Amino acid sequence: MPGRPLPAPATPPGNIPPGRRSNARVRLHIPARLILLSGVQHCILEDLSVTGAAIIPQETLPPVGTSGILQCNGVEAFGNIQWSRYGRCGIMFDEPLPLANVIALRHVADAYEDNERERFRDSARAWVQGSTRHM
Repeated sequence: MPGRPLPAPATPPGNIPPGRRSNARVRLHIPARLILLSGVQHCILEDLSVTGAAIIPQETLPPVGTSGILQCNGVEAFGNIQWSRYGRCGIMFDEPLPLANVIALRHVADAYEDNERERFRDSARAWVQGSTRHM
């Protein structure tokens, strides 16, 4: 109807609601390390963007606000834990990672998955053939 203003969108274009990420993430699921003041934790780098990552620590979950360095295949990023629950935590990087690093880790993840699949096949083949050798 003429003269009636249109309702405003729930989220204005270009604005991201608080607590939501604005950068696309890549799924990785590869081994990484989280270096904290309390020590080094081995973890699984679940997903990654230029601004942060979700990780699965193999030990205790670091508290929110903890600073640390995430290391994976030569890539290092300093940041702070933003959330920590259900065996996972999220780290927001102090400075964005170069997109080339994110892409490089995606390639590492692809190769890692292929290598793990082949290692599993070799182990299954050895078991079927009665080999006592452990892979």
